Amino acid sequence: MSVSHRHRCDDRRVTDGEEDGSRSARGMSLRHAVDEYLLYLKAVGRSQATTASYSVSLAMLTATVPEEFPLSALSADFLVNWMASLKVPNAIGQRKSETTLNRFRTTYRAFARWAFESGRIPFNPALLLHMAQVDSPRTPAITLLEIRKLLDTIRHSGDPLRLRDEALFRTYAMTGIRRTEALTLAISDYNAEAATLTVNCGKGRQIRTVPVADSLGSLLQQWLEHQFPAGAVRSGTLFGDRLSGQALSPRQANARFQHWQGLAGLSGGLTIQSFRVGFATVLHADTSDLMLLSRALGHRDVRPIQRYIDPATEKLRLAIERSFSG
Repeated sequence: MSVSHRHRCDDRRVTDGEEDGSRSARGMSLRHAVDEYLLYLKAVGRSQATTASYSVSLAMLTATVPEEFPLSALSADFLVNWMASLKVPNAIGQRKSETTLNRFRTTYRAFARWAFESGRIPFNPALLLHMAQVDSPRTPAITLLEIRKLLDTIRHSGDPLRLRDEALFRTYAMTGIRRTEALTLAISDYNAEAATLTVNCGKGRQIRTVPVADSLGSLLQQWLEHQFPAGAVRSGTLFGDRLSGQALSPRQANARFQHWQGLAGLSGGLTIQSFRVGFATVLHADTSDLMLLSRALGHRDVRPIQRYIDPATEKLRLAIERSFSG
């Protein structure tokens, strides 16, 4: 494993067994533990968006207790009662959605597990904090026609960032990789000779190789030649910010997509995730191969595919048509 990969995606557990911290964990305050946990998230390469979300959820929790509230007092009853309090409507009768509450549950479960596994507390107080079943609205798929309109709009815009943005959004459209997976790609992750992209920061910290179609490869080559003069050493992030040279943040990528989406006159309900859903839809329609689709999307089994497609819907429609056509 390369040094750059360890720096970007290291998910090794951090414990205090080698330090003196475990000996003083008993007297640690909840706020101190939260500060250490947020530092841990940064150290293991969690995304800025994840760290920021966890920070907000944990800040809401610590704001309800005294400054020196001990971490050891974080019990199962405490967390259950805290989550129950979040369900109470506010002054104007608004309630937090279960999707929002699940985001809090995810944060507190992850924090409690870390505190337990790192030896800061003798038990995991979040074991009874179960996720709620939520029927999330499906992300709409972007169609091939919409992709063409978007990329044509970018290509003929005259925008100074058009080449980078066309390469980025074509990568989403033709690989089906997740939003953050594309944004964390390094130039070294693209192998022009093998026509592949190596996703080092996949979900669950898995590493996988993604094939690059010829039209995408030609565009990536064009983008790299634009960035680096002949003979220059190519290094850094594949889709960088023009000013800082750092990887685009999810917020920056979303802003660019919304910009081009409006200029192309596409549906306002589309998001960057729509590229992944569109990729899955087109690939399934062409192959009907769930195992191939699962591998293409970076899943370990076929069950998560149901978030993107409903494999049985068309078969059911045809069966009904045959059964009742007479």
